Amino acid sequence: MNSPRLSVAFVVLHTSPLDEPGTKDAGGMNVVVRAQAAELARLGHEVQLITRRTSPQQAAEVTLEPRLTVFHLDAGPAQVLAKGEHEPLIAPFGDALRAHLAAHPADLVHAEHWYSGLAALPVARELGVPLVQSFHSIAAAAGTPLADGERAEAPGRLAGEQQLARDADLVVVVSRSEAQTVATRLGGDPARVRVVEPGVDTELFRPCAGAECAERAAWLASGGRPEVVVAGRLDPLKRFDLAIAAIAAIEPERRPALRIVGAPPPSGDEYARSLHEAVAAAGMLSTTSFDGALRRSELAERIRRSSLVLIPSHSETFGLVALEAAASGVPVIASATGGLLEAVVDGETGLLIASDNPHEWAAAIERVLTDDALASRLGRAARVHALAHGWAGSAAKLLAAYREVLSA
Repeated sequence: MNSPRLSVAFVVLHTSPLDEPGTKDAGGMNVVVRAQAAELARLGHEVQLITRRTSPQQAAEVTLEPRLTVFHLDAGPAQVLAKGEHEPLIAPFGDALRAHLAAHPADLVHAEHWYSGLAALPVARELGVPLVQSFHSIAAAAGTPLADGERAEAPGRLAGEQQLARDADLVVVVSRSEAQTVATRLGGDPARVRVVEPGVDTELFRPCAGAECAERAAWLASGGRPEVVVAGRLDPLKRFDLAIAAIAAIEPERRPALRIVGAPPPSGDEYARSLHEAVAAAGMLSTTSFDGALRRSELAERIRRSSLVLIPSHSETFGLVALEAAASGVPVIASATGGLLEAVVDGETGLLIASDNPHEWAAAIERVLTDDALASRLGRAARVHALAHGWAGSAAKLLAAYREVLSA
């Protein structure tokens, strides 16, 4: 007998699933939510993506594909706000969500990030439907290093995350590392936590082929600089300043070109400006490009034409870019922290660096760029690793978690 079709409401208060990753406050969470929602819809489930209106021009309802619809709710000003400015909007967004779900019922509510969870928790309780909570990043307590987690942009964040870890019917995390953080930092019950790893589109993110490979090989053979890519929001958490310092530590005649993909969040102009200043101070203006946020297809092309991807983040719950680079057959050098310890198999699909010393990063970069056999071995293994992480499998695990909490 076929399993019953579900109606699932994803709630994302502070960033729209329609936003391009690397813009505003959009990042890996946006990719994960939209991809999993699309897979559920293709399986025949009714899926709502519920977010806040950030422009008067946004339609109240946008159908992305059959059974997958985005709803824009009114809460606060219809404009883009910095991430930390959303805490006062939790209650009004919750009121709008209550009215919306009364008109568009769901079997289950899945809140993404703590703002969404606090808005959705009382509504789910009133409606008698389960609340599934995902964090995607978890705040570090005041006085602890940023490496221990994302900064608390709003005063109530850590307390809010702790409440949701206790009160949500189920917590879905993207890595074993995040599951441990939910238990140790937030006091969540491990019995109510499920790990659902992200997937990757292995057709969009693929190794170079034919003319693409020939063009890159000809460029390198004629003395062209290999390209190194870093991608994500221009935010201190992503530590792009370390990537710049690492490239700067390589002698100029051996220095690769650095391509920085992404845009600052609404509150991130100062950090973005500091990156431009660091590039200028290092004498790297002619070998560094700030490419801004790219569409997914453009990012995929940029990665597969590169020789190496860097992920120097302070912390990542998983590190989706690592999986996208792996699918592209491109080696990764990443920080040995959080979910990156699971996204990158050290020495097999990439290298993990447990240091913020630019010279150690520079040595690792030069090692991969000058050892063709190593780079090829890492790239081949990375592709195999990525092929085992499709979005269909990710959605199947998520659906199993949903059915488990509904049966309870």
